[in-house]
Amino acid sequence: MRFLVLLPVLLAWLSTEVVHGEVAASPTDRSAMAEITSFDSLSEWVETLSKTEYVPPDPLPKTLEQLDYEQYREIQFRHERAVWGKTKTPFWIETFHRGFVQRDRVSLFVIEAGETREIPFSTDDFRYGIPIDDSESLADAGHAGIRVVGCFPESYDVQEILTFVGSSYFRGRSAETVYGASARGLAVDIGLPQNEEFPRFTAFWVPQRKANEKTQTILALLESPSVCGAYQFELKPGTVETSVHVRGTLYFRKLPEKIGIAPLTSMWIWGDGLDGPSLDKRPAVHDSDGLLVRDGNGDWIWRAFARQSYPSVSRIAAKEVTGFGLIQRNCDYDHFADSNAQYHKRPSLWIEPRQSMKSGAIELLELPGAHEGVDNIGAYWVPNEKPTLGTPMELDYDVRIFPGDLPEQRGVARASKFTVTRAKNQIDLKLHFTADASDGPLARIDADSLIVDTTMVRGELISKSAAKTASGDCVIDVVFRAVEEAPVEIGITLMHGGKEISERFTYLCPDKTPTFMYPQVYTRKE
Repeated sequence: MRFLVLLPVLLAWLSTEVVHGEVAASPTDRSAMAEITSFDSLSEWVETLSKTEYVPPDPLPKTLEQLDYEQYREIQFRHERAVWGKTKTPFWIETFHRGFVQRDRVSLFVIEAGETREIPFSTDDFRYGIPIDDSESLADAGHAGIRVVGCFPESYDVQEILTFVGSSYFRGRSAETVYGASARGLAVDIGLPQNEEFPRFTAFWVPQRKANEKTQTILALLESPSVCGAYQFELKPGTVETSVHVRGTLYFRKLPEKIGIAPLTSMWIWGDGLDGPSLDKRPAVHDSDGLLVRDGNGDWIWRAFARQSYPSVSRIAAKEVTGFGLIQRNCDYDHFADSNAQYHKRPSLWIEPRQSMKSGAIELLELPGAHEGVDNIGAYWVPNEKPTLGTPMELDYDVRIFPGDLPEQRGVARASKFTVTRAKNQIDLKLHFTADASDGPLARIDADSLIVDTTMVRGELISKSAAKTASGDCVIDVVFRAVEEAPVEIGITLMHGGKEISERFTYLCPDKTPTFMYPQVYTRKE
C-alpha cells in the first residue's frame, strides 16, 4: 500500500535566489497536445492515446529526490511570475516545483483566444532558499503541478483556490475554509491485497477567462497502465461553498480488477472514540470525522471514522446513491485546540452526481496512519458494472467544498459526538444525537417513546438506553462486549412511530484500544 504525503501549500516569500534559464519539455506528443482547445478535442485524442503503450514517468533527479520536507518548502514560486498575473483575468496560474515526494512531471498549456501555447518550466519562476549545486538537474526539473489563484466573491484578497499536485489529486477551499481533504481523478485497484495503481494527471490546459467571468475551466489528461482519461474541471469559487464540476471520459488500455469513482482522501488519527497519545494534549487530530452517504430512498448513513492496527475496507452497498462525502462535522476550535493546523477550518467534501450512481457500493478505506502528515482515509464509489475495452466510461459529478455539515441534511437527528470507554471485557459507547431544529422530530419526542434500533456484528449487546437533554438532544448509551478478537461493527438508529428520525450511525469499534506508534520525527510532543 502506498501513501501520499500531502504537503501544505506555503506562500512565504524567500530572499535567497538561484536564477537559471528555460528548458523545453519533452517533445513526446507535443504536436497533438498543442492542438487541444476543448474537452471534446481532448476526448478524441485520449481515445487514440489509449491504443498506445503506456509510457512511465521519467525518474526524479537524485538531487531533488533527496530533498527533505523542510528543504522542499524553501523552493517557492515567485508570485509576480504567475501566468496572466499582470492582466485583468480573474484567475491566474502558478506551478509547483518537482522535488521531495512530488516526483511526477506535468505539462502545462494555456488557451488564449482559441490558440494553445505551452508554458515551459523555468527556474526563473522560483525562489530557491537553499543551495542546489546540480544546475543541470535543476534546469530540467519540470512542473509538478498547478495552482489556481484569484479572489473569492466580494473580496480583493488574492488567495489560492484550487491545486493539482501528485498523481490525480486535487483540492480546493472556500473563503471560510483552509485546505484539508482532497479529491482524486480516479482510483484503480484500491483497497485490494495488491499494489494500488495510481493514475496521474500528466498535462493541463487552462483557457484564459475574461475579466467579468466567475468560473475557471481546467482540462487535464489522466494516464496509467490501465486507463487514459480526458477531464474537465469547472471551478466556481464561493465565500461559504466552492464547487468543482467534474466531467470525464475514460478509455481503458486493460481492465483493472476494481475502479473507484469520485475518490476522496482525508486524515483521521484520533478524535471521538479514541484518545490521543499521552505526549500530545490535543483532543483531536483529523481533516474529516466521518463518511456521510445518502441513498436513493433519501436515507442518511453516517459512518464515524476509527483507526485499527491494520488496513480495513467497509462497504455500503446501495441500489442507488445520490451523494456521499467526507465531512468535518465538528468545527469547534476547542475540539482540536490547534491554532497552527486549524483543523476546525478544514472543509467538508461532498460528491453530488449529475446522474444518480446506480447499483454498486461506497467503500471506506481506513489505514492505521503513521502521523497527521499522511492521508489514511479514502472513500469512493465502486459500480457493479465493469468497464469494457474500447467503450468510453463517462463521469459527471460535482465536488462541493464547504465548512461543517451538509446544508441539505434536514429533518433528521445527526450524530454529533460520542465516547468509547472500556472496563474489563465490556465496551460502553455514549452517542449524542443532535436535533435538526428546535421544532424538529427529535425535539418534540420524549425519551420514553423513542426506540433505539441497534445492530451488531461480532458483538453481544448487554444494555441500551436513551435520555433527553435540556436542549432537546438525545444521549444513547450502548454497552456491549466483543465476541471475537476483532472490531465490532455497530449500527444505531432512532425510531419513533415506526419511522426513522435520525441518520443511521455506524462505527467499526476496535475490540481493544489501538496503540499509537510515535514516528521517528514527531514534533508535537508536549
